[in-house]
Amino acid sequence: MTGEFSKEISIVPSLCDSSGKLGIPDTAALFMDIAAEHSDSLGIGQKDLNALGGFWLTVKTMLRFFRRPGFGEKATLTTWPEIPDKRRCLRDYVLASGGEVLCCGKTEWAVLDMTSGRLRHVDSIYPEGLELTDRSSISDPFTRFEDELTDGELLGRYTVRSTDIDLGGHMNNVAYLRAFASLFSSAEWNAADLQSVEIWYRAQCFEGEELAVYRKPKGNCTEASFIKSDGNCALQLRYS
Repeated sequence: MTGEFSKEISIVPSLCDSSGKLGIPDTAALFMDIAAEHSDSLGIGQKDLNALGGFWLTVKTMLRFFRRPGFGEKATLTTWPEIPDKRRCLRDYVLASGGEVLCCGKTEWAVLDMTSGRLRHVDSIYPEGLELTDRSSISDPFTRFEDELTDGELLGRYTVRSTDIDLGGHMNNVAYLRAFASLFSSAEWNAADLQSVEIWYRAQCFEGEELAVYRKPKGNCTEASFIKSDGNCALQLRYS
């Protein structure tokens, strides 16, 4: 059973930001959706896990952009899972056109046992005979965030909206990226033209919560933190 899954996509208006290119949050959404589609085809999608009392969690995300395709372009989106560790697994993504890699990403996943609240062994989730690989779309390892940046610049505040909530009842992973982008003007966001984004999801957020977003330069990149009203860090982000 092949572990790779591909589909052809078109860059439609709903995937574009004000620059007319594939949006950065929209790229993350494409990756999330093809992961769900592939998992469903393997019999390990969210509905399948619900029946077993489990829930897929995205722990970390990394995105790399080489050229964001514009409105009307067509591309091939491919994903595959890597050989899992005991309680964590990586999934990779590549968006390409005509042999050109446009952007790529990888996510670290875990399976939460809804009864015990603990992480399950991931290798028990994958179907027997699934071909797995150690091939990675991004060779860089995930880096550990240490500073929660509460002494950094306050970029802005964001109140979690009903449109941010997903089927798990908490703020969707992609909604954090949309919230982050909303703290910039469209001119500022387009001028930034991010090439690299890395996210570590730390704690769940729910409708009505107010998040303070701080940022601070760190070497050749900038880090940002979403801080909940109780002082806990919900998410850390590195971008350049």
